[in-house]
Amino acid sequence: MPSDRFSPCVFAAFCAALAQLDGDPLDVLEIGSRPGHLALDVVGRCRVRSYVALDFSDAMHQLARGHLGEMADRVTFLQRDFRDANWTVGLGLFDAVVTMQAAHETRHKRHLVPTLGRVGSVLKPGGLLLYCDHYTEVGSNKNPSLYMARQDQAGSIRDAGFSDVRTLHDEGGMALYAARPLRIDHLGCHRVPAVELRPQFECGESPDTQFMAPSLAIGAG
Repeated sequence: MPSDRFSPCVFAAFCAALAQLDGDPLDVLEIGSRPGHLALDVVGRCRVRSYVALDFSDAMHQLARGHLGEMADRVTFLQRDFRDANWTVGLGLFDAVVTMQAAHETRHKRHLVPTLGRVGSVLKPGGLLLYCDHYTEVGSNKNPSLYMARQDQAGSIRDAGFSDVRTLHDEGGMALYAARPLRIDHLGCHRVPAVELRPQFECGESPDTQFMAPSLAIGAG
């Protein structure tokens, strides 16, 4: 099974993508937040106004609180099962939805498209999905019912109602993608906002130079 010891470059790639979003401090939702590894980097290093950590496990939320320390006060912890069709009800809108290992957390990769399909309903116009997950490789011991093949990941994101799917980082059998939700205008045509993110993040570029100091007020939960 893949480890929760992720490369620092994966977290840096998330933060680099968020740093390129324009506008005010960001409202961010993480689905499948687990022990809070991604939250620690995003809340501590990005211009975040609010961060909602959504996970079905209260035990994971308790681990995350311990992992985040004082920064836990800047995070709203929400216990919901994102395999439920109604998991988005009442959440509001976000500038970005971030997730790691979502396919694994749904307990079967066939649930990934319906889960991501509901993400579009909680993204603001021009909002961004950052999706990262392991993929199966020849000779690996990853469970093929939990993890997709590398070539199938981007297609599943498109099937969930997203477009302009781009690979931002690929390392150690794990890939990070950025995508925007399809929008339908009054003529029934799909309109996709332009994405200006660099297509591939190179670790070692020192993206911290783009980050604002974490002195912004962040909603507590």
